[in-house]
Amino acid sequence: MEKYSNKALVIVDTQRGFMPAYEGKRLGIDGCGELGVDGGEQVVSPINQLTDAFHRANLPIATTQDYHPTETAHFSDNPNFTNTWPIHCVGGTPGAELHPDLLAAKDSTLATQFIKGDVACTSPEDDTSYTGALAYNPDTKMTLPDWLDEKKTTSVYVTGLALGDGAEQKLCVDSTAADLYDMGYDVTLVTDAVEAVMSKNRELCFRNLGKRGIRLATSNEVMKELEG
Repeated sequence: MEKYSNKALVIVDTQRGFMPAYEGKRLGIDGCGELGVDGGEQVVSPINQLTDAFHRANLPIATTQDYHPTETAHFSDNPNFTNTWPIHCVGGTPGAELHPDLLAAKDSTLATQFIKGDVACTSPEDDTSYTGALAYNPDTKMTLPDWLDEKKTTSVYVTGLALGDGAEQKLCVDSTAADLYDMGYDVTLVTDAVEAVMSKNRELCFRNLGKRGIRLATSNEVMKELEG
């Protein structure tokens, strides 16, 4: 991959379906709690700060969204929460929408949308819906990595929902970070702008991703870099 000096922000799956049910009650909106991540609503504020900072620096921003079909082996009536899950973020439903307080949801011109998981899998082994590296823009069909290359990006800052453990069970955020890193991008995981499905895996995921070579930084550290 040809190298350029540029940065991009990737906001992974910060959708209603991954917000806790109490966030839906607070906001009076549908779709929350489908596969709620406890504390998931807390990523919205640092993501917005980063969105504003990247926008002011004229740097590209992308969002990814799960956009599942109704029938897929990703879902199960008896989910194991390892590789099968309750129904969530079905395309065209409220659960698939971005959290309404995200700046990228309020102003669609701030970020380019990418969707993933919209093709039904026949088994968990065939499931390609986790990583944002396979997400594509629904209008242009361009994949996220192709878009990053078009934007001459070398450094990617990853935020959103949700983390697995970074090794045995990589979910949407850590899969995206790991796959983009393996593709040759310099990847920074923004630690206060992500949350884990299981809180006990949060620090474990950070350690595992760090061992791979993925950089860890807070949103304040990233914004100081942009200002510099």
